Amino acid sequence: MIKIKAIRNHVIEYMGALFYCMKLSWNASKYYTTFRIICGIVLPVLGIANAFLGKYLINLLTGVFIVQDKNIVFLSLMAGIFIIGFLQRGGGSLEQYMQSMHDNILNEKLSIMIMDCSVKADLEHFDNTVYYDKLQAAARDSFSMVHIMWNALLFLSASISFIGIFAVLWLANPFFGILLTIAAIPSTAMSMKYTKSIYRLSMEQLKNERRKGYFQGIALDKRFAQDVRLFNIGGFLKEKHYSLWKEVFGEQRKVARKRTAAAILWECLPEIVSMAIGISIGFKIFNGTSTVGDYSLYTGLIVQFLSSFSRLSLSFTNIYDNKLRIINLKSIFEFENHVLDHGKLELEKVDTIEFQHVSFAYPNTNKWVLEDLSFCLSKDEKTAFVGINGSGKTTLIKLILRMYDPKIGTIKINGIDLKEYRLESLRANFSVYFQEMGNYCLSLSENITISDIKRKGEGNLVLNVLKENCSEDILEKAPKGLSSSLTRIFDEDGVELSGGQHQKLALARTIYRRNTALILDEPSSNLDPKAEHDIFENLKTITDGKLTIFTSHRLSNISLADRIIVLEKGKIVEDGNQRQLLKNNKQYAELYRYQQEKFRMDEEDGGIMC
Repeated sequence: MIKIKAIRNHVIEYMGALFYCMKLSWNASKYYTTFRIICGIVLPVLGIANAFLGKYLINLLTGVFIVQDKNIVFLSLMAGIFIIGFLQRGGGSLEQYMQSMHDNILNEKLSIMIMDCSVKADLEHFDNTVYYDKLQAAARDSFSMVHIMWNALLFLSASISFIGIFAVLWLANPFFGILLTIAAIPSTAMSMKYTKSIYRLSMEQLKNERRKGYFQGIALDKRFAQDVRLFNIGGFLKEKHYSLWKEVFGEQRKVARKRTAAAILWECLPEIVSMAIGISIGFKIFNGTSTVGDYSLYTGLIVQFLSSFSRLSLSFTNIYDNKLRIINLKSIFEFENHVLDHGKLELEKVDTIEFQHVSFAYPNTNKWVLEDLSFCLSKDEKTAFVGINGSGKTTLIKLILRMYDPKIGTIKINGIDLKEYRLESLRANFSVYFQEMGNYCLSLSENITISDIKRKGEGNLVLNVLKENCSEDILEKAPKGLSSSLTRIFDEDGVELSGGQHQKLALARTIYRRNTALILDEPSSNLDPKAEHDIFENLKTITDGKLTIFTSHRLSNISLADRIIVLEKGKIVEDGNQRQLLKNNKQYAELYRYQQEKFRMDEEDGGIMC
């Protein structure tokens, strides 16, 4: 009873995978899918018809087929064979063309589906190794998904061919088709068993495969090129890569050896049965009960039968194999988002942001990153959040943007719970610079305008933004101006920037975006003192009358802030302006004196910064 239930579940899963593939294929292109289905029906029928024409031709040539005008019949049979051959070859070539075009369309559709799933997923999922592994596996298996859809169509074609030839063999001798089918089943079952084992092994090895790729990536990535040479770690990286490969390869080889041994044993059975049927027909010819044409027909049909069964079992096995990939693909769409976009209100501008007893811990952790935060910010003041690394500054920004929702408490914008606003409308009001923000292998212009791609008149605006951000030195390095590519990954004339210039470009992107509230997370961590001073002087004008938040553990630019909130282990320990906090002589004053002492020591050493 348990086995029957398990078989039923496998059949349901298999048919579900088959219909899912056909649905994707149809949605990608109704035209190509229809044509390939027609080819799948017509070409097998042509193969069977050709075998019968061959039989009659041989019987005609050997004198068994008696007709009045042999010449006309002979020419007619030859013409029929020629036409069928032409249709088979022409149809096959056309089907290959259609398959190539269809596969390209399918591949693009799948890529867009996976990208869409990724960009719509909550940020928390990217900290979940299960989700990330599944997402990477789906991206890696996108070609396999195209392959399974091709196999779904092959399964249809092979089924028609198999059923047609089986019916013809049944008419000659019911045992022919039955014996051939029984003989071919064990190898198919064996193949399915090991296919499942191989895929499960590949999923288990995915983490090691990713690690292997990571070590290779370090050796190939320009960002690490200096470190690799300075630390002389080329051998270390190769050893790491090889040890992971050896472990992965060893496990794969064990399964492959077992599969090969079983294949050699079971795949001999169909050949034995084919030989027995051939011998049986040969004796009938000797006895006069069959003709040479019958031998040609049935041995030809047996070859087609085994070929169609092989294609049927191959497509079945591949679908079964890829069924697991389909389950994985479908599973990435089943991860539940917790940041729900149920808001109806449009946010026109940000006047105030209020935290009411907000506490937050990252998913799957028990450690509070923010704990019972309460404060209110307004557009009339620029607020700096100060604290050592890990105090919760960046997390606080992510909550304002609804990258996450607080576990406890409420965040309000303009006195309304921010969940009441449409998510797109909420985020459209903010322009944010994150400390880990990177740049893109696009043109300089696109690197800036990507933050607000609907904004028009980009040329002059981009130049103005670069000027406001003290980034003229970036343009001076660009041989093609704003059209110059960033990095030389895709363009040998691309622009290579320093760490500080990368940060200035990311800041320019933040300033370019239209906003009613500006958030800068450690905006000067890589800037030299002059660039830092000039940019912050310009920010005074840019942020005038606009709600502004910035975070920093460097206090040299805190003078821009009207208000300073000091965080420690996710809690507010101080709140006030710089004069008040220095007078309080607590944590902020301690940080201030520490950095002031460091600057004084640097001046005494001749102004050299260590």
